[in-house]
Amino acid sequence: MTPFRQRLKLRHISVVIEVAQQGSLQKAADVLMVSQSAVSKALAEVESIIGAQLFERTPSGMRPTVLGETLVRHGHLILGDVLRAEAEIDSLQSGEAGHLSVGVFRPLGWWGSLASCIRSFRAQSSRVRLSVYEDSMEVLLQRLDQDLVDVVIGRLASGFGSDAYAVETLCEDHPIFVAREGHRLVEGPVELGDLLGFPWILPAQPNIVRQQLEFAVQNAGTRPMSEIISAQPSHLMLRLASQSDTLILVPQCILSEVYDTYRLRPVPCPLPLHLGALVAIPTLRLRDLYLALSTLAFGELAYFLFFSQPTVNRSKR
Repeated sequence: MTPFRQRLKLRHISVVIEVAQQGSLQKAADVLMVSQSAVSKALAEVESIIGAQLFERTPSGMRPTVLGETLVRHGHLILGDVLRAEAEIDSLQSGEAGHLSVGVFRPLGWWGSLASCIRSFRAQSSRVRLSVYEDSMEVLLQRLDQDLVDVVIGRLASGFGSDAYAVETLCEDHPIFVAREGHRLVEGPVELGDLLGFPWILPAQPNIVRQQLEFAVQNAGTRPMSEIISAQPSHLMLRLASQSDTLILVPQCILSEVYDTYRLRPVPCPLPLHLGALVAIPTLRLRDLYLALSTLAFGELAYFLFFSQPTVNRSKR
C-alpha cells in the first residue's frame, strides 16, 4: 500500500470528518460549500487510498466503520495541528509570541476572578494572541480531545477524568439555586422539597447535575418537580429569574456577580450533589511542554489562575 503521506490530502480528511459528523453526503457538501459529487469523489479517493470502505449506509444516515472512526479520530488531530500551525505562523509574522486557545465552561462567564486572571495575563503577555471560547463542558472536552483548544476551565463530575486528563484544581465550588429578592425561599433555611413548587432552570440533558437532582427528588418520594426550563445560565435566563419566582442553578463562585447585576440571592438549601472542583484541563501535549518550559503561554496563564488571584483558592494536592 502506498504511504498515506504521499496521496492523502487535507481535503480528503476534511471530507471524511464532515461526512462522519453530518451523516450525509449532501449535508457534508453544504458545510464544506462544495457539490455533493465533489464530496462523493473525494470519499471514493480516500477509500481507494485506504483500500477499504470507510462508511456504511444505514437508515439513519452514513455511519463510519471501524477504519472510518480511526481516520476521523486522527483526522481531527491532523487538522487541529494544521490550524494551530497556521495561527502560530500568523502570530509570528505579525510580531506576536504565539497563540493560546482557552475554553471556558459557559456558566463561569460571570466569574470575576477568571476575568481578572485573563486581564492580568494580557498585561503580562501582550504578544501572545489569546482566544477564548465559551460552551458546555461536553463540547469543550470534545474540542480539547481534538486539540482545538489548549486548556479548558470548568468542572468535571466527581472522580471523572483523572486518568484521561491532567487536571489542575482551581477551587472548590458547589452549584446553588438563586432567586429574586423578596422570594420567600431566600429567607430560609429550606429543604429540597420546599423548592418543588417553583419553576427551575436547569442544564439540558444529558447533564450530571440535572441527573443528580432529579434522582434526589425521586429518591425522596416527594411530589414531582414543577416546570423545568432547560438552559444554561445566560443573561436571558438570569433576567427571567429576577423578574419571576423561577429558581436558577448557578455556580457558587458567581454569586456576587449575579447579585450585583440581577439582584438574585442564594436559596439556603443544601443540594445533594457530588461534583468535582473547578479545574483547568490542558491538553496532554501542552501539559508536557508546560512542565518543561515555564515560560510557555499556558504556564503564564496558569500562574495567574493558580497563584495571583486571592479569590481563587488553589487546592493542595
